[in-house]
Amino acid sequence: MTKLEIEKLLTESLGLKKPPIALKPLKTIPKDIPAYEGVATPGFCVQINEILQNGSVFYSTRENHGCYEALIATGACAVDRKEYREAVENFIDICPYHKDMDTAMDFYETCIRDIPLPPVEYACLASGPLGKIDNPDLVLLFCNPKQADILVRSQAYQGTLVRGFGGNGGCIFNIRHAFVSRQMTFSTSDFPWRSFVGLDDSELTVTFPYEKLVEAAPYIQPIIDYVDSLKEVFSTN
Repeated sequence: MTKLEIEKLLTESLGLKKPPIALKPLKTIPKDIPAYEGVATPGFCVQINEILQNGSVFYSTRENHGCYEALIATGACAVDRKEYREAVENFIDICPYHKDMDTAMDFYETCIRDIPLPPVEYACLASGPLGKIDNPDLVLLFCNPKQADILVRSQAYQGTLVRGFGGNGGCIFNIRHAFVSRQMTFSTSDFPWRSFVGLDDSELTVTFPYEKLVEAAPYIQPIIDYVDSLKEVFSTN
């Protein structure tokens, strides 16, 4: 199934309200993709909203992000423990992510242990609608629970256990896990991600490595048909 066919399947058959977003870390600065202009504050979640609103395509580097987690998650940037602590100290009083700094750093270590950091191998991160990014690496989908269940079933049908996450730090759960593990994941995210991306209260984020989405695509329509037929049976009883 082609990329455009997959995009149509997701938006028309599955019924996603928001277009799929593609990410692709690049080892060199591209000549055929425009640079992101300015600084996204807090970070990549704002850039996603711009893509959703405008269909934008761009590459970004550390200079374009107030928060670097999306670049860290895709091996395009590194931040050491000291730098992370200093960043948290600057906002923990006005944005109560954790009850105190010791808790914040314990959470940081837990996330690194459970969702390892990728090596820094890339110069930038290209982002845009799925149809506009060649050979994408990750695909972000914004789903209601029923749609997410169908996508999870596309993995379970093939024998794959899907792991989901909740906590503070949207990019850690929505990007880093899928990038490192090469497995689909889903997450409730956190309030900043949900707010700056522009998620509805009923939406959560599902992330596919593109190769896993290609593998799953032939099974998605049959699962949609099965789920809808089962729902119809129960609704008539």
